[in-house]
Amino acid sequence: MLHAKIAIGFSLIVFGFSQDVLAHEGHEHDDSALDATTSVAGEDREATPNSFTANGKSYAWKHRPDLGKQSDQLIKAAKGGLHNSADQDLKTKEIVTVVAKHGLVALDAELQQWKLVEGQDKAFAGGMNSHGADCFLLDDESYWAFASTNTGEVVVSQRGKIVANLTKPKGTEFDNPTVNKYFRLGGKFTPCDVVYLPVAKRLVVVIGYAPGDFALSAELQDGQWKWGGPAWGGKEKVGGLFSTAHGVEVTTVADQEVVEVASRAHGRLFAFTSDGAQIKMPGADKEYYLGLPKGSTPCDISHARSSLFVPLLSGAPKGKDPASVLVLENGKVSGSLTPATYEDLAYMLHMHGFCAFEKDGKLFGVVLSWRAKRQHNNGDLNDGRIEIFEAVEQKTVEAVPE
Repeated sequence: MLHAKIAIGFSLIVFGFSQDVLAHEGHEHDDSALDATTSVAGEDREATPNSFTANGKSYAWKHRPDLGKQSDQLIKAAKGGLHNSADQDLKTKEIVTVVAKHGLVALDAELQQWKLVEGQDKAFAGGMNSHGADCFLLDDESYWAFASTNTGEVVVSQRGKIVANLTKPKGTEFDNPTVNKYFRLGGKFTPCDVVYLPVAKRLVVVIGYAPGDFALSAELQDGQWKWGGPAWGGKEKVGGLFSTAHGVEVTTVADQEVVEVASRAHGRLFAFTSDGAQIKMPGADKEYYLGLPKGSTPCDISHARSSLFVPLLSGAPKGKDPASVLVLENGKVSGSLTPATYEDLAYMLHMHGFCAFEKDGKLFGVVLSWRAKRQHNNGDLNDGRIEIFEAVEQKTVEAVPE
């Protein structure tokens, strides 16, 4: 799909954890990013701000405030910052997300207005929040899955009707004994993102806000979603791979299903088979993982056309800078989008979610922004927003000979 895959015969080893590692880890959003010193995905940014290249063509990001109108209630609920992501329904083409204390909302296929989904389960209007979101098809039926760190659960729904609720595993479900032991000892469960693997027919959930820092699987058993199957990963500081596994996505490379994980604190993107064996991330050079530019803190992954879109929680290389959405092609940064540089968007400082999609042959992106640590404590302006941008192709004008 994006790149030719370089596979390696590698069985992933998950390292054990000592008892003290299982202690509580804070839910922190200002962790200092480690330097990505290998496999750096291009240190040079685009010559023109808020633009990118793809397949030899140049695009500029245009803010579309005329699209995605929001109710006063939705704007109020987002005021503290949107700690969520969104995805597109594969049938209706709606964009869906869950806003805590407001509910499950959908943007119509014409991109005109965000509205509460009618008849939705009451749980969506409670503390639930779509920190991670995924829309998928199963037996030609459309499902919406959400990973909620706020309430510690993963829910699967059909247009707001919850059909499955996955809470903390007991520690007997997975193929990995280390992961099972982690949960038997009371390990923390904080689902950051979820994705459905259409070939393997299972869900993969990452729990980056926990000492475990694992990728977990859930499978359909007798018509019900239950934890079980492969589990992998682990915290880097104790021998694993991840340092806050924050986003997860699936793609197909050379006819093989590939699970991609955004590891936020050290700015890396990893790739795995559906069974959890690490493979080389498409576009990586020397390492299996793809290292993003210094200071990058990737929160999410979105695919569209030949590009990979990665929203950053903090500015790079300096955290005090406004955060961007990186655009990658063939493993290299080909451009970016920085919403805070647009008129009336100065407080969109931290990008948490990005959903790229096409409509009528045009490429769009829905951006969701989070707040900084301690922001709003002194009456700061709101940066929790959902905004729509269009990628407009830039026509090359040939010089006319004098």
